[in-house]
Amino acid sequence: MEHSRALHDELKHIVGESGIRPEAQSAAYTFDGHIPKAVVLPASVQEMQEVLQFASKKDLSVMPAGAGTKLGIGNLPQKVDIVLATTRLNSVVEYEPADLTVTVEAGIPLAALQAVLAQHRQYLALDPPYTDRCTLGGIVATNASGSLRLQHGAARNQVLGLRVVHANGTVVKSGGKVVKNVAGYDLNKLYIGAFGTLGIITEVTLKLAPIPAHEAILVADFQNVQGAIDTGLSIIGSQILPMFVNLSINSDFVGTATDTERPALMVGFGGDPETVAWQLTECRGIMEQNGALGVTITEGESRARLQEAIREFPATDTDTERVIAKLNLKRTGIAECAAHIMDATWAPDVQVMALLGSGILYLSMPVTSDTDFDGLANTLTQLRQSAMEAQGNLIVEAAPPELKQHIDVWGPVGDTLGLMKQVKDRFDARSLLNPGRFVSGI
Repeated sequence: MEHSRALHDELKHIVGESGIRPEAQSAAYTFDGHIPKAVVLPASVQEMQEVLQFASKKDLSVMPAGAGTKLGIGNLPQKVDIVLATTRLNSVVEYEPADLTVTVEAGIPLAALQAVLAQHRQYLALDPPYTDRCTLGGIVATNASGSLRLQHGAARNQVLGLRVVHANGTVVKSGGKVVKNVAGYDLNKLYIGAFGTLGIITEVTLKLAPIPAHEAILVADFQNVQGAIDTGLSIIGSQILPMFVNLSINSDFVGTATDTERPALMVGFGGDPETVAWQLTECRGIMEQNGALGVTITEGESRARLQEAIREFPATDTDTERVIAKLNLKRTGIAECAAHIMDATWAPDVQVMALLGSGILYLSMPVTSDTDFDGLANTLTQLRQSAMEAQGNLIVEAAPPELKQHIDVWGPVGDTLGLMKQVKDRFDARSLLNPGRFVSGI
């Protein structure tokens, strides 16, 4: 306790009284059962540099964070000293509506940015979970995305430029403020999805899209999973151009009349009203030709509630313990994987959401006091092996520490590990940023 107070006192000299969370509030950034010794919130890049230089001098680990929604992703930490949160760096630096670009500080919440952009009928075409509170820095650092990645791609496809602070306090810049800005190495891609292990993102430049004039979701039940997936792939391969095509199994979504015992296909559209009307008609035809048991069009507030439920599926909350696993597969490999999951003895307790256009399948499994974590780890390992044999992988995105003690949440990375370690050593030689939490303990 005395050591923690001394650390707080030293950090206050850098970030001031308002730049450090009181010890009693540090629990808000608890992850994997670890409460950080200090939570600092620098108000400038200079303060962030000084915090990192101080941590390096004292050999303290630093966990980058925004709102803390993704702190639970990763292996068990080696040590938890300082959580550095960017939430006070939350301004819009530059916005050019005519260019469809915006530059923001990393701590701005996505919802706050969308509100600013909406005034010009524009938006950032990303829909990761925790949209009401997640920050742009966290989204980019984890390469987060959602159903809209079918049409617009993941975070790495939206980023034009970055400003990053390395572990030694050095500030670097990559990319630019226009779409075609790369001459030489595209360093943006190095930081995106690195989970803060190479540097802490302080500023992001993004490309934008116009808000669709009208949106609608078509929902249909199917007798079996194979039929739903085949129909979804037919829609993706057609000229309809949906915003997303998702498969739901064992899930009860608000705003739909789906039977939770049957798989449901949810297809989203956005654009001018005439185009959306044509898309809905064509999509309904494909569904009915493929044996859909019922087709419902969801619009207005009901559509917004349904889309929110779809978006938040892989999120975890503080009231319910769940394990979230994410499988990255070929589109054509989802059917076999889903069948394998639903044939398992634990299938009745598992909810599934598959982003058919992106080859992503999420599993949500409840955790209770009776859960056999060793057995669950073996089950996930077998499922990961099946995914790897199909040239995919499995990542455990959310899990209690008891499960992480039995499984590597990332899985093997193959021949690239040596190169990744060299990059880590070059950018963070003392392994101060998120030590041990990334792939293979990097």
